[in-house]
Amino acid sequence: MDEHHTWSLLQLSDMIRNKKVSPVEVTRNLLQKIERENETTNTFITVMKDKALQQAEEAEKEIERGTYKGPLHGIPLAVKDNIAVQGVRCTNGSAVDEQHISQQNAAIIDHLEEEGAILIGKTNLDEYANHVTGKNKQYGTIQHPLNPAHSVGGSSGGSAAAVASHMAYGAIGTDTSGSVRIPAACCGIVGLKPTYDLLPVSGVTPLSWSLDHVGILSKDCQDLSVLFHTIVPGAHQTTARLPKPVDMKQVTIGIPDNYFFEKMEDTVKGKVKEVIDLCVQHGATYKEVTIPHVEEMMDVQETVIGAEAAYFHKKTVAEHKDRYEKENYMYFTYGQTITPEEYKAALTWRERIKRASRDVFEEVDILLTPTLPITAPKLTANAVRWGEEVEDMLLTLSRFTGPFNVSGLPALSVPIGHNEEQLPIGLQLVGDLYQEEKLIDVGHWIMEQVW
Repeated sequence: MDEHHTWSLLQLSDMIRNKKVSPVEVTRNLLQKIERENETTNTFITVMKDKALQQAEEAEKEIERGTYKGPLHGIPLAVKDNIAVQGVRCTNGSAVDEQHISQQNAAIIDHLEEEGAILIGKTNLDEYANHVTGKNKQYGTIQHPLNPAHSVGGSSGGSAAAVASHMAYGAIGTDTSGSVRIPAACCGIVGLKPTYDLLPVSGVTPLSWSLDHVGILSKDCQDLSVLFHTIVPGAHQTTARLPKPVDMKQVTIGIPDNYFFEKMEDTVKGKVKEVIDLCVQHGATYKEVTIPHVEEMMDVQETVIGAEAAYFHKKTVAEHKDRYEKENYMYFTYGQTITPEEYKAALTWRERIKRASRDVFEEVDILLTPTLPITAPKLTANAVRWGEEVEDMLLTLSRFTGPFNVSGLPALSVPIGHNEEQLPIGLQLVGDLYQEEKLIDVGHWIMEQVW
């Protein structure tokens, strides 16, 4: 039944729990859809057909026996291919690891399987999660679900595309400088980067262990709430935890008066302003705030990622130079020139930034910014021109997201409309540490108003 594909995770979960639909039937139909489309879309690197069907059969038997584990039981999910699944290859989007088979699960995979989720496949990504465009020379460029001429975003582009094109009911990605929120904004779905270290990164191939986060991609904030509350460590939800109603009269929103509204497309700026005005019309208090050290955040990020990525790849870069994408070989080699003193100074700055960033939330409940300064760029574009200034695409797409990897604060991207080409526009909501629920609640309220 093709209509299964367009259901939300919450809808499917209710149907499975009430035994109105079979996990095996849903999984088999989804696998058929992936088989038809993936050769063109390059969304998945590895489709886990046998494993998924086995998990679906186990889920169906358990539910029939009355052993219902919770809202992810029998739900097919996608996983980024830098996250280890035991017995399945983990390519990291690279020719270097084309034949690498994971010997054990990542911690997040163990938790998903404990909750009865079905792992449908490993999704495509920028090689070693080190870019934001979804281009991959070894496994193919990921096709944008709405416009194939445009970038799907990255590096969790395959995870976002799987959700947006109804090939999975939710997906797990990673985010080091925006790699969950960027593709979420490009594809018109929801993407959450939780508080640093809230979701375990054990079993995830690191890009930068000081900045890496495991994140979640979903169709809407209801699905996000279900996923988040089910997989957050220590949680076990037997029923779906949904967003709570929000009284905007009780919410103070902070709008940065520095950095975040500079150099951006007019359409994006206009849509974000519409949402801010909408919040105020419904009683929210509006306050301009200054984000401290925001310029230094991007310098810190560049140094920390460069040094840590180079350290991790030092041996394999020397042994497999010709198997890396050229840009990554150059980047990981360049990182070896960063001195220990520069690296230590960057980490010291990071701690200072983390403390200063939290001070903003003494004045406001939540920050609102654009997720991206532009909509999904054309695949042929490598840079963006702002008047006389030319900005590299990596910096353009991560400019508003990267600071919150440095600060470790939770950040959520929700879609708020489209431009004239029907390309999605994303809004970023940022909260204090461990305030994911507040972000999800407000994000759900905003989507209900504008979507």
